[in-house]
Amino acid sequence: MTKLELFQLKSMWGNFSFDYACSSARGRSGGLVTLWDPNVFVKNRFWCGDNYIIVEGKWMNSVENYYLINVYGPQHQPEKANLWAFLRTFIQNHAGNTILFGDLNEVRNELERFGSSFSTIDASIFNTFIHDAGLIDLPMGGRQFTWMNKAGSKLSKIDRFLISDGVSQTHPDVQVTILDRLWSDHNPILLHCKKSDFGSIPFKVSKFLIPGSIEMTLKMSLKMPGRISQMVKHVPFTSS
Repeated sequence: MTKLELFQLKSMWGNFSFDYACSSARGRSGGLVTLWDPNVFVKNRFWCGDNYIIVEGKWMNSVENYYLINVYGPQHQPEKANLWAFLRTFIQNHAGNTILFGDLNEVRNELERFGSSFSTIDASIFNTFIHDAGLIDLPMGGRQFTWMNKAGSKLSKIDRFLISDGVSQTHPDVQVTILDRLWSDHNPILLHCKKSDFGSIPFKVSKFLIPGSIEMTLKMSLKMPGRISQMVKHVPFTSS
């Protein structure tokens, strides 16, 4: 990563007190980047691919491993099925708590699309992945959809959180809220514990484009125990 790109990450984070993992852009496709506060979250290792970043680590004073999986889903088959198969195998082979999130570019049923075609086969493959990986699809409050085209004629629920049972047991009051849409065609989504005030932001993840300006599409703040939050955006990000 160049000095300019690191400076752009600093503008997103607010200072240079961060660590990161990134999957670089391929041609015109955007890449992914995940940033975290090393004083709060201690990284053990990470894996990067064209459509994912997986960070393994622990929160300070925690003994459990967490796998934070930042995903930007492909739009077509067989790439979709290949990604779900890879992530299912990864989760099954790595003991620990999982939080998977991002623009997954997939829906689970017909009610999660409006004005666009629904693929029963694609949804079935996605639902089988969620079941086989032992993940929980948290219900969302606030809105029915997370994405809308410019004309307002097509809507989909393609952004979501999937968590493992261990996260649910540790945080029984965890919930997801879809917030008001601002500049992006995606609504921000917030993962939070009902009784938490969130505090400062020690962890962020973002889809970004390089070269050129970095645009924030996914901002996540995590503070364990008891605090989890995420937002999805698509705007230039200049401060926390």
